[in-house]
Amino acid sequence: LIKTLIVAVRTVVWSVSNVKGGGQAHMRGMQEHECLITAKLLKHGLKCFSIYSNTEPAGIKEEKEILELFAGVFTVLDERTFRDVFTLNLHVLFQHLLNKDSVIHIPQHFLSNQAVTKIFTDILLHFLVARIKDLSNTDKREGQVILNLFRIIFHGISTYPENEPVLKLHVRTIVIACLKHAMQEKRPTSYYQLLKNFFRSVSSGKYELLQKEFIQLLKNLIENLCKLLKEAQEEDTKELLVELCLTVPARLNFLLPHIPLLMKPLVQALNGSNEMVHLGLKKLESWVENLQPNYLDPLLQTVKDDLMPALYKQLQSGNNAFAVNAIRIL
Repeated sequence: LIKTLIVAVRTVVWSVSNVKGGGQAHMRGMQEHECLITAKLLKHGLKCFSIYSNTEPAGIKEEKEILELFAGVFTVLDERTFRDVFTLNLHVLFQHLLNKDSVIHIPQHFLSNQAVTKIFTDILLHFLVARIKDLSNTDKREGQVILNLFRIIFHGISTYPENEPVLKLHVRTIVIACLKHAMQEKRPTSYYQLLKNFFRSVSSGKYELLQKEFIQLLKNLIENLCKLLKEAQEEDTKELLVELCLTVPARLNFLLPHIPLLMKPLVQALNGSNEMVHLGLKKLESWVENLQPNYLDPLLQTVKDDLMPALYKQLQSGNNAFAVNAIRIL
């Protein structure tokens, strides 16, 4: 029954949004009272999905299909109406996300729909950036949902490059806010996780606009990450910070002035888990191949007593790939 109703409502919404009679035949979009009705449709429609509590695969699949169908009702709106409805009512959707895992299919549908992905990315980023402080509540549902929504946005730029200029506007705010709150919280893991997801997404493609924003932040970013690493007590936190130090999304020529600060994180990576060792060897090999010896050698000398044992350790680790990389570097 819900599926039948949603299909019918979608047709009605499209008709109201796209067809105007009389002298308004050339206009597209809803009038104010029609927007208010559409907002009520969102609010009350979301409540209907509480009837789904089936954990069987068939029930989960059906719920996903219905949620995406419901999201499709709003993708037929014109840009102005869509923006008005979700700017004013995103908190309603967010509240349902806190209460029910499966509701995530709705924002996922918007972010993967060509017609509304850029608009919804803009609306959602403004909403999330204003709530970065709540990432500290990872023990609670709120922090987990915020982190997951950021992750979906970051992942989406690889599919929809038109979202890059939208994300660019928030790079500085996201990075500075994460560093600020990380310095204030006793358990700042979520802020590091957010930066990790962000760094990986930006480093995975040729995102010139995003990387230019990071260039302006490099000095303070690397200095603060190294400071936080020095003060970190727990091993999982140290590992996260080591990865962040070595994966800051910037080309090597822009990193040059800051490589001295990255020597100690490099050594820590080579003495860490297999994932960290792989990262450390890859980073060191890149430096050896691309930097002049008269620049790099003096920097390596500053950590020689710790670096050489870490490399020799990989020769005896039993991991052939690590051993080959270590020999190549030596």
